Amino acid sequence: MKILKNGNLMAVTDERGVIDCESEKAAGLYLEDTRFISRMILKASIYLKRLHIDFSWDRTEARYLGRSRPDVSNFDIFLSETLRVEGNTLYAELTVRNYSLEEVQLTFDYEISCAFEDVFTIRGENDAYSGLETSRTVPASSLNSLEYESDYEKDVIENSLPSLSIRLRPGESATASGKLRLSKAVKKEEIFKDILSERPVGNLQLTRNVNQIGEREIGDLKMLMIPTVYGDFPGAGLPWYATVFGRDSLIFGLQTVDLLPEITRNILKIHSLLQSCEEEIHSETQPGKIVHETRLNELSLSGRLPFERYYGTIDATLLFIVLAQRYYRRTGDLDFMKSIEKNIMAAASWIDEYADPDNDGYVEFAPSGGGLVNQGWKDSADSVNFADGRLAEPPLALVEVQGYLYDAFKCLEKLVVLFDKQEMASLYASKAATLKPNFNRDFWLENESYFATALDKNKTPVDSITSNPGHCLMTGIVDEDKADALADRLFSEDMYTGWGIRTLSSKMKRYNPFSYHNGSVWPHDNSLIMLGLTNYGFFEKAKRLASDLLKAKEKYRDNRLPELFSGLSTSETAGRLAEYPASCSPQLWSIGTLFVISSVLAPDSA
Repeated sequence: MKILKNGNLMAVTDERGVIDCESEKAAGLYLEDTRFISRMILKASIYLKRLHIDFSWDRTEARYLGRSRPDVSNFDIFLSETLRVEGNTLYAELTVRNYSLEEVQLTFDYEISCAFEDVFTIRGENDAYSGLETSRTVPASSLNSLEYESDYEKDVIENSLPSLSIRLRPGESATASGKLRLSKAVKKEEIFKDILSERPVGNLQLTRNVNQIGEREIGDLKMLMIPTVYGDFPGAGLPWYATVFGRDSLIFGLQTVDLLPEITRNILKIHSLLQSCEEEIHSETQPGKIVHETRLNELSLSGRLPFERYYGTIDATLLFIVLAQRYYRRTGDLDFMKSIEKNIMAAASWIDEYADPDNDGYVEFAPSGGGLVNQGWKDSADSVNFADGRLAEPPLALVEVQGYLYDAFKCLEKLVVLFDKQEMASLYASKAATLKPNFNRDFWLENESYFATALDKNKTPVDSITSNPGHCLMTGIVDEDKADALADRLFSEDMYTGWGIRTLSSKMKRYNPFSYHNGSVWPHDNSLIMLGLTNYGFFEKAKRLASDLLKAKEKYRDNRLPELFSGLSTSETAGRLAEYPASCSPQLWSIGTLFVISSVLAPDSA
């Protein structure tokens, strides 16, 4: 699979650069969670042999050879095809040259299949969905416009793709260009739709050059960017997550704020606009909560899925507060901080009023039934389990979330002073001071010298050994006398693969190296652990982890860090990394991991 994107339109091709869902299930032209076109095939009056294709983040150039007559011994017709995406438009250009000794008659045009398919049906995650019943194949030359309209949206394709029907004398060439423009109108007030901007992405300005960030990584980041009227916002991953995700973008901000402060500012601004101000069970909305996911697909717009604006995340609101303070610490941008003051304080109010329903001092969640069962970063249904394999029952207080809570309290202690609320600073200092010893008492597994994954509905520690407690090093909530044991266990044989730290110890009942969250390795998870290791002075361990993740990256033929890979160790695979079969690439916080790796391996790091 290859992906092109420079704005809101995304083109997904097969490995040959062809947009054909028959050779690549995900192939097509996508806009705002809808696949408008599932096939776009170049047709010619002569047989064409594909020579070579060049890919970049926003375009492809394919080259073909053909024969002017079937009986000639050498190829003598040369064709180049360039596809380029920008904003909501795909541009195509064809150039043909006749190298034969005779005049030739040639015809080239495109055949396209228009589908208007919901992205969730393509992913196969909703078998009960009957589908949008507009799907047909028509030659480009006979199609100027096609549209799909429902009670919720109107999708339009404007087609002026190039076609050539020409006579070329020997040595002559001809060029034709055209485009496909896609548009979606939503038939209701929709804030996410209203803030989108139909344009290419802007330049990415790093505050300094870093070793691990080259043209490939910058191109991947540009592909992920969603243009809005407030600036470019990083989508979570391609092809399935080209939209706003709360946790993903906020963690990316924490990974990159020192080098991409303008993107961090955009992240905070967009989340402020999408912040909830009401309470509603279906979308798990509560006042002050930061969004988990927002979608413009018909299943979500119609309410059949809860993802138009879905708030089923327990950690994004805490991370929003933390990132806001990190941004101010990096930039000193007081005017911007004042502009989102009410949003930060609304997030703080959410902690007080909603995040801890039983008032035990811990942030916890219980799913509503309509959305995600687990609402931490490991959001698969079986990800919170005991060592013996039993699933933990909610409400659940996740270990890393308490670390984020502690960090949020410490950040609020500083932020309220900026907002002329000095009297509140001592309140948040007190909350942090109370939380830390309680956490180190209630989550500590004495027999394992490690922290529990969570507390379940009975306040019983969930005793599985996972990577989650490693995040707590980043936040500072871990007592100094427990930090050494925590760090050592992360690098023990049951947790460390040689490529990185597993999500679940190989000694646990549910361990599976090919499970999404129960044994695989996630680069972003490891990056937050790296930040924590340096925070507590474990610099050599951090450098080892950074170096091993780079070795994993080098094992991939596209030299990208994927969303995740299998938890098989280097000894189990004889040094060959085993992939996870459905990993997004490029993926936002995996790119962010490279920023953290660069920082950890920098010559001036301790």
